[in-house]
This record gives sequence, C-alpha cells and structure tokens, in this order.
Amino acid sequence: MEHVVIVGGIAGGMSTASKLRRLKEDIKITVYEKDEHISYGACGLPYYISGVTASHEDLLARTVEDFEKRNIQVNINHEVKGVNLNKKQLEVKNLKTEEEQDVSFDKLVIATGSTPIIPPFVPKVASNVFTLKTLRDGMEMRKFFQDKSVRKVVIIGGGYIGMELVETMIELEKEVTVIELQPHILPNYDRDIASIIEDSLEGRANILTKEEVKELRVSGGKVTSVITDKESYEVDAVIVNIGNKPNTGFLKDIGLEMLDNGAIIVNQQQQSTIPFIYAVGDCATSNHLLLNKPVNIGLGTTANKHGRIAAANIAGEESSFPGILGTNVVKILEWTVAMTGLTEKEAKEENFTVKTVLVETKSHASYYPDAKPIQIKLVYEPDTKKILSAQIVGLDETVAKRIDIYATAITCGLTTEQLGMLDLCYAPPYATVWDAVQIAANAAK
Repeated sequence: MEHVVIVGGIAGGMSTASKLRRLKEDIKITVYEKDEHISYGACGLPYYISGVTASHEDLLARTVEDFEKRNIQVNINHEVKGVNLNKKQLEVKNLKTEEEQDVSFDKLVIATGSTPIIPPFVPKVASNVFTLKTLRDGMEMRKFFQDKSVRKVVIIGGGYIGMELVETMIELEKEVTVIELQPHILPNYDRDIASIIEDSLEGRANILTKEEVKELRVSGGKVTSVITDKESYEVDAVIVNIGNKPNTGFLKDIGLEMLDNGAIIVNQQQQSTIPFIYAVGDCATSNHLLLNKPVNIGLGTTANKHGRIAAANIAGEESSFPGILGTNVVKILEWTVAMTGLTEKEAKEENFTVKTVLVETKSHASYYPDAKPIQIKLVYEPDTKKILSAQIVGLDETVAKRIDIYATAITCGLTTEQLGMLDLCYAPPYATVWDAVQIAANAAK
C-alpha cells in the first residue's frame, strides 16, 4: 500500500490529508506534527488573546481523533529531523519520549509552515518576551496579559500581526507602543494608505517609525526596557513580530530548490524539484499572477488551496494551482484595511509603468443611515488601463468584500474601464449607484 507522509499538521498539511483521504481509500496517510495542536485557526489568535474568542477550543477545526476516525494517523509532538532520499526515509523524534525512529514513505508532503524571525537582540531567556505563531503561543499570551499589573507593552514590528495585536492590547487596556524600522506601519501597503491608520491611532497607541531596536535590557529574568537608536522605553512585556521564515532548515542539504528565504519552489501541481516531494502552505512558493514568478506569501487561504491541489495530484488527478495576488485584509480597531496585487512601490521596482488614483467615497448611499467613508487607491498601467493593485481603507466591513472584486478583476485581466461597467448590484443600504470600486476605476484616466 502506498504510504504518503505529511510533515506538518496545521492548515496546509491537514487540508492535504483530508482531500487525499476523500480521493483514495487504499492509501496509508501519516501526519507528523511538532506541536501539540493540529488543524486550528491561527488567524484567530489575536482575538483569543483579547477574550473576544472565549476558548482556544473554539479555534480548533478538527482533533486528532476526528482524523483517526477517517483512517489518517496523526502523531503530535513528533519532529522530523531529517530526510534520507536514497532510502526514502524520515528521521522522526518523539519529543515526549526522546525516542527516534526511521519512517519509510513513497511520497512526502512538506507542510511545516513558517517560524518567527528572532532578531539577535532578543535574549534567550526572558519570561515576558513573546512571539505569536502557534496556539500554544496564544494560550501563554492570553494567560500573561490578563495580569493587570502588566501595563506597558512594546510591539516590535508594525505588520499585519503587530497591528492586530495593537487592537488586542488596547482591548486589554494596555499602554501599547509599536516600533517599526520602516518609514510607516503596514509596510506591505503604500504609505498614503498606512498613514490613515497611523493618524487614527494617535492618542491610543504610540507609533514609532524609522526606529531601530538595538537591545532588550534584562533584569531578574525579565525585559525591563527596550533600547532603540533614538530612545529607551520602560516595558512590562515585549512582543516580537518582525516577520516569519519558512520552517525548512531540516531540508537544506537534500538538494531541493528554494528561494533565498528557504521557501521550497514548487510547480503548479505543488511538486518540488524532487518529484516525489510536495510542499504546501507557508513553507512553499506560489506563482504570482502579475509577476509570473515564484513568491512566498504566507496566507491561510493559500495553504488550504495548496493542500487540495497536492492531494489531487498525489491521487492521480490532474490539478493545478494558478497562483496568487497576495490578497489580504486586516482589522485594526474600527478600521478595515485590505489590498490585492502590487503596491505602487513594488510595481515600480518591477519596472511597470504606473499611474495611481486615490479616491474617497461612501460605503452606501449617503441619505441612508450610517454611510461610512472608504478610501481606495488603484495602481494601474496608463496605456492599457490594466489594474495592478487595489488598496482600500475604511470604517466599514464591506471593505473586505470590495477588495475581492478587485482581486477577481486583476485575476481575469479586466481593465479599469471594464470594471467600471460591471453589472454590480445596487440598493441604498448597500452601495451607491456607482459602487465604490467603480468610482475608483472610473477615476483612473
């Protein structure tokens, strides 16, 4: 019986296992997961820490027992330490018993995700320094930040997770400071969009940009102050979120082709350069639909799609993953920020000829109550009117769905003119006669 081993049991790994079992009953599926939890919604961790989500169990999609009922063997607290290609074997360590064993496989799926980047200034031992990646991280942070004596919190890194945690800390009534090395928070957005959020946080959070952390000063096993190139800040806790890197170090010597950051380069069938090894999720690449080259953008949506595609091909069905645009959305207090495609800066770096337009409009008809302002930035090619990106910020949750219209338009190659003439729905409680996405498109000249 063919044996498929999956290394990693969160989004991509368990999506692969589930789909593969649906497609083939006569196959052995074994999963090894380093941590104690599998198949959970990591994107919900900030809301669990704040208490908006009541229990960590609410984040669990399925348990080990659920998968074993489907004849999928799941081994938690097991770390894969290495791969022997010639023997098609894995070196697996049971982290509870310290026992090691060699496990044979026919096909291998790498779904190990990513791990937080730990800068050199972070001390090896400090009880009040956190990163947020796993469910265990979230559980430890929730317990710690319930303590009312923990008042001053510094978040190092103003990206997606860092800014979601700003909301979390404000909900927990903490004094929060964000230190970002780049010129503005949300570095994956353009500055004119990010600055709207920065301005709105004045008086509620201390946002420090173009500032570099040099040292975390420790006393009594805790960090007591954060030292930057400009100032020193007293703290009760520090959260480090400067980015993640693919968790592929154990594969570095087996000849897989990777990006510089360690992401495994795969084709549209999720196959690596070693045909019997597949990779899915944050540890793998995707084709960028505008750049037509492999990129590594970690998103839960992508991981689940990767898993389905890998499973289909392992099962003998032809299936391809066309690629991504990096579409994302972030809630920061009352604001929703979303984007798809290339920022203006990225487009210029990739030698696109670009024009931009930034418009302010309303979520729905102004004469219907509670119409909210929405600002939309489009980046497009002036000659072809081809859309390269959209960034939206607003006080209305429809921002999240409007970005999906732009993602669809870019994927299908629509121009601003074609988007402006789409037959979109209208009623005063939901939109304006020309929807917000069309108002921006029509402004692109």
